[in-house]
Amino acid sequence: MKIVFLAAVLLGFGGTLAGAHFAPWREHARLPSHTTVVANGGRAEQFLIRLPADRIAATDAEAGGLRGRGGRAMALPAQFVVEPLLVEHFKLRDAAGSVIGVAARHWTGSSAATSTAAWSILIPSRGALVLSAPGEARGALETALRARGFSAGEAWAGQLAVPMVPDGDGVVAAGTGEFAGLAGSYTETWTVAAVDEDGTLSGTIELGTITSKPPSEPQ
Repeated sequence: MKIVFLAAVLLGFGGTLAGAHFAPWREHARLPSHTTVVANGGRAEQFLIRLPADRIAATDAEAGGLRGRGGRAMALPAQFVVEPLLVEHFKLRDAAGSVIGVAARHWTGSSAATSTAAWSILIPSRGALVLSAPGEARGALETALRARGFSAGEAWAGQLAVPMVPDGDGVVAAGTGEFAGLAGSYTETWTVAAVDEDGTLSGTIELGTITSKPPSEPQ
């Protein structure tokens, strides 16, 4: 399963690179970073994705559920879907709502105990960032919606926040450019405001990162 997951990460990151190359922001305009300093000296930054507007594509595999709807469908080679796999591509916004880059989310797992999730984020003017965490249970979003009265094939409206990463489990795994050498943590919350009859989600995905430079080891 690790091989499948790594292949999915590479596929997703390749998608972010391709998206950055062909997207309108290819001139790499540098927008101000919306960061705040936290108590331990680290840096907090929020990233935002608006649904369905920012969804670029998603795998058409069964694992996608509602999240596989909207945007362009990506067909994966058969060897990539031996395990349930969901790869999603999005435009990425800063806290002010400006589009600053692209992001890919990769999820795989046959059970809640073995599932894994990762984000590959590319901000052309700043660098790349990889986030990783234990994955949510398969169909977590649908389960939470059903508990609030959602039924497939029927429109639903409300306000539902679904944390996708357990507290303290999201890790800043790697980075390049201005993110190189940073360590830290992240949170991920999907807030659903509506679901259309065809299953299209409306809402937001919020990624909150806290990063800092690890202390230097004594010589």
